[in-house]
Amino acid sequence: MDKMSYKEKFIQMNEEAKWTWIIAIILIVFWFITGFGLYAVAPEAMLFNGPAWFFVSCFGSWILSIILVVWLVKSKFKDFPLDDDGEEVTK
Repeated sequence: MDKMSYKEKFIQMNEEAKWTWIIAIILIVFWFITGFGLYAVAPEAMLFNGPAWFFVSCFGSWILSIILVVWLVKSKFKDFPLDDDGEEVTK
């Protein structure tokens, strides 16, 4: 684990927050498209005795969220201590 300055820590936290928002937007768009889009295209399509749009939008969003969060943690997040270790904060 590299020693990060106070500024570098905030840059990293902002980058992590940005990617978290991007993934949240991707999941919302996926849920919206699969839920309303599949219902508009084929409302009578059935999957496990239920409407296909429901299963694809709900369970597909859940599976996609797991995949994206694992990718996010492995590729974008860094482990670093949040304390300052006596560093001076310049204004």
